[in-house]
Amino acid sequence: MAEARRDADEVEKAFEALSVRSQKDDEEATRVRKERDELLQKDAETRQRILDLLGEVEKERDLKLGVEEKLAALEKRVSLDATAVTRLCKERDELIQSTERIHSEHGVAREERDQAF
Repeated sequence: MAEARRDADEVEKAFEALSVRSQKDDEEATRVRKERDELLQKDAETRQRILDLLGEVEKERDLKLGVEEKLAALEKRVSLDATAVTRLCKERDELIQSTERIHSEHGVAREERDQAF
């Protein structure tokens, strides 16, 4: 009987140890689940932030393309304007030369007229 009692006490102690161990395991599992949930939340927030940043990058890329297109159009217009300015300067120089020639011819014609009288 004493041996049966010892066995029963050992079984009871083993059961208590297992109960304590089970409770600790449950607490650890709860902690791990909580940590996992927090990590999943952080992961979801990080993924959303990445999507937001990708959206911003796409907007900036579109803006950059728009600016580059406008710049190309302005450069073309500047080139056309420079060509027009060059042409107009040439025409002005020709007009100045024509005006000077006409003034000179007019002066000669006056002198000839004055000498004729």
